Amino acid sequence: MSDSMTLRLVVGLAITVVLSALALKRLWFLYQLVRSGEPAVDRTAQKRVRAKAEVTEVFGQKKLLAWTVPGIAHVLAFWGFIVLSLTIVEAFGALFDSEFAIPVIGRSPIVGFAEDLFTIFVFIGIAMFAAIRL
Repeated sequence: MSDSMTLRLVVGLAITVVLSALALKRLWFLYQLVRSGEPAVDRTAQKRVRAKAEVTEVFGQKKLLAWTVPGIAHVLAFWGFIVLSLTIVEAFGALFDSEFAIPVIGRSPIVGFAEDLFTIFVFIGIAMFAAIRL
């Protein structure tokens, strides 16, 4: 292993440890916050209907699209970051192996195109948010 690869591995793992600790701290806070509330009556009723509604709301961005411009900006940013999570997996894998690729789809030009396209979508979404704020 070359010196630059070793340095990249050490720095990458150090950043991962620090960010994992911060993420766990936040998750613990959110868990405590949720546990502090009163139990909801009938929360477990109609699980299939509730799951379908949740998937529609989250992945379809149903409520956000009620507001046209902010909704579109949010959809572009949300789906962009979902697709770009593949690049995070690839970058983390590259810490250990400079030739790392996600099995099956890692070297696909379609995935590369999607990552590039959604990078542009995220940029457009963030530009829309900035324009709204100005």
